[in-house]
Amino acid sequence: MSETPEAKPPEKSGAKSSKLIPILLVLNLGASGFSTFKLATAKAAPAAVEHEETKPTSAEITGPVIALEPFVVNLDEPGQSRYVKVTLQLELVSKDDEHTLENSKQVVRDAILSHLSGLKLADTLGAAAKDKLRTELMTKTEAILGPHKVRRMFFQEFVVQ
Repeated sequence: MSETPEAKPPEKSGAKSSKLIPILLVLNLGASGFSTFKLATAKAAPAAVEHEETKPTSAEITGPVIALEPFVVNLDEPGQSRYVKVTLQLELVSKDDEHTLENSKQVVRDAILSHLSGLKLADTLGAAAKDKLRTELMTKTEAILGPHKVRRMFFQEFVVQ
């Protein structure tokens, strides 16, 4: 009884790996799909939702808006006759600040007129120049009315000729 080792047929490693790759791809696709579904259908945390509801947007008007009469002034351009016409509105912080503005309206108008008449043509062209002008006029207005009285300033009309 001689025992001779039986020869085993050679295993095909290519068959195992060719089945393994599609299985891994299907598992990966399933896990990715599940993760995407969970992220897409997840609800925001309650604390975050409450915070968003209480925060007013920048486009929302929250205080009284007072219109000022239009300003028409000569620009400081030697040798040329250039004019600027600006119509402004001021959004105040509270209703109580309306009285303060009404009492100081002539002083505010004078400060704005003086500032506008010192502008050059280049100071009025482009969005960046208008934003800078808005900031400067807000500073002058707050110097007269007091800090934190005016929330925003709106240009209703801005014409340079």
